[in-house]
Amino acid sequence: MDENIIQGNPTKTFFIEMITRDISIKDAILDLLDNSIDGANIINPLTYEGLYINITISKDEFIVNDNCGGFSLDTAKKYAFRFGRPDDAPEAKGSVGRFGIGMKRALFKIGKTFEVESKTDNDHFEVNVDVNEWRNKTKTIKQNEVEKEIEDWDFRYVNITEENCNLSENGTYVKVTNLHSEVADLFEDEEFLSTLKGDIERLLNFSLEKKIKITLNDQELDSKDIKVFNEQSEPYFYEGEKDGVKFRVIAGLGEVGNPSVSGWYIYCNDRLVLEADKTEATGWGTSGIPKWHMDYVMFRGIVFLDAEETINLPLTTTKKGIDTTSDIYKSVLVYMREATSNIIPFLKQITKLGDEANNYRKLLAEQETKISVVDMKSVPISPEKRKFTAPEIDTDLIAQRKEFVRIAYDVKKDIANKVKYHSGSKSYKELGETTFYYYIKMEDLENE
Repeated sequence: MDENIIQGNPTKTFFIEMITRDISIKDAILDLLDNSIDGANIINPLTYEGLYINITISKDEFIVNDNCGGFSLDTAKKYAFRFGRPDDAPEAKGSVGRFGIGMKRALFKIGKTFEVESKTDNDHFEVNVDVNEWRNKTKTIKQNEVEKEIEDWDFRYVNITEENCNLSENGTYVKVTNLHSEVADLFEDEEFLSTLKGDIERLLNFSLEKKIKITLNDQELDSKDIKVFNEQSEPYFYEGEKDGVKFRVIAGLGEVGNPSVSGWYIYCNDRLVLEADKTEATGWGTSGIPKWHMDYVMFRGIVFLDAEETINLPLTTTKKGIDTTSDIYKSVLVYMREATSNIIPFLKQITKLGDEANNYRKLLAEQETKISVVDMKSVPISPEKRKFTAPEIDTDLIAQRKEFVRIAYDVKKDIANKVKYHSGSKSYKELGETTFYYYIKMEDLENE
């Protein structure tokens, strides 16, 4: 046996106790949801309608149950339960998972006992793990005719029958029990659950807009969608490709609302990884671009980064940030800065209105149609659209609008489009006025 060897292999304790420290409980849960959505994307990348993810949280257990296709026994054996992504792993095909640690790290973070059940057309199996037993498990190998005891990193699975399962359709069932004490305390905290709900609605808003149904303790979640004005003003659009990553940059105006929603949003394979950023990371306060200020509250910028091979994305392991040193991000940042520079002069013009500035922002929001984040990704664009078209500022109209109130209501898009066509309305705003004044005329006729 070669005595000039210095051991460099990892330990199970490192993975159980250390690699979980840089991720929060909420991020661990989101990692598991990302796996479900990756499955949904394989089933149908265009729409997730009919698919669901149910989350159940209490002080005693944590469960995620989905009907998003499951994963095969072969995948489980070769990749899903490995610590790290093997070199021979197949391409991730547009998933968010990147380094091969997300599911295991999340499960270790939450509790000491877990089960993972998966059902596909061909396989139905379950993996049960007691983390403390697994930590202490060893096996004997023979090396240079000498027996040696080493850590056993393997997990065991069992095939299960329809009579003894949690899944009635293809999907995945994950259950964690014997929760860590701090996790159990969090799962009893209503404020934590409320914050988790908001995080899921924001960070997975793209998937929610694609009609996947997510419930948290039987409460259905809604999308916190990002919308950009797209009628009187026209957003900046640009798309390109570099090093296996397709990118699309959109920037324009949004609702006045809360200043916390202003800034840049970056999606990697449809997962929101940077939200309402107003820092130098997205160009603010760098050469030629001012630091973000309340005057720029209407600014909205969206970046979509998509890659078949997820490793090409400039994504951090916690999916809560962007690697700003990556070549792909540096290339995209050029267009983000260009877009910001296009929009800032108009936002400064609004500020010059003085006391009327806020009235104008509200007026513009009332008049504009909005384009949703899903539509922003799919709307056709032309190369010459690489500029922001600002709306005309009509100060007389601002003064007149003080006597007006806004009436808003939602109807199904296909019905609205039909009525807009038959009424000859050029916009949804005009359609609203047409239907309102039609009602008034009918009232006048009835009163004659």
